Amino acid sequence: MSLTVTVKDELALVATENAAQRRAEISAMLRFAGGLHIVSGRIVVEAELDHGGAVRRLHQHLKELYGMEPEVMVVQGGSLHRGSRYVLRVTQRGKDLARLSGLVDDRGRPVRGMPVAVVQGGRNAAAAAWRGAFLARGSLTEPGRSSSLEVTCPGSEAALALVGAARRFDISAKAREVRGADRVVVRDGEAIGVLLERMGAPEAFK
Repeated sequence: MSLTVTVKDELALVATENAAQRRAEISAMLRFAGGLHIVSGRIVVEAELDHGGAVRRLHQHLKELYGMEPEVMVVQGGSLHRGSRYVLRVTQRGKDLARLSGLVDDRGRPVRGMPVAVVQGGRNAAAAAWRGAFLARGSLTEPGRSSSLEVTCPGSEAALALVGAARRFDISAKAREVRGADRVVVRDGEAIGVLLERMGAPEAFK
């Protein structure tokens, strides 16, 4: 089992203390794993995840916090994707979810970065946002001289928001473009350990 999967297994079981943390985590998971689609004139919210525990967690959050019943589809891996992927879709109340999660503003315009509640929130919101982002698009290499924690981002605004969230824990994360994709990278082993502990996965990197 890869270290990335081990971390996601641990993060998928983290207990959240309050609704604000859940909202921050939901916002990050949908921002980093998902997108907005217009289907027959209606907003549909989708998230594509590669970890079963992560999709179950997001489904549970949406059901308990917002009373939603998302569809979940399993997409079998092909030559470019190892293993199964999971697509979570909210159709009936897609417009509500887009607004509640900060994917769109009060006027219905798409938000490119992270919601204000996350950007201006405290450490708990920052930790929840990092947890959601890692569950959505994170990876971790084995501990050692070249260890790194990396999150693939939907755009530079979201990457900078994640860098700012890491700064709340005095962690230096770098936003960079790699092969046409925006990524946030943490390379210092001690910083990775601190960040994983804040996210809720203290055992995975020991």
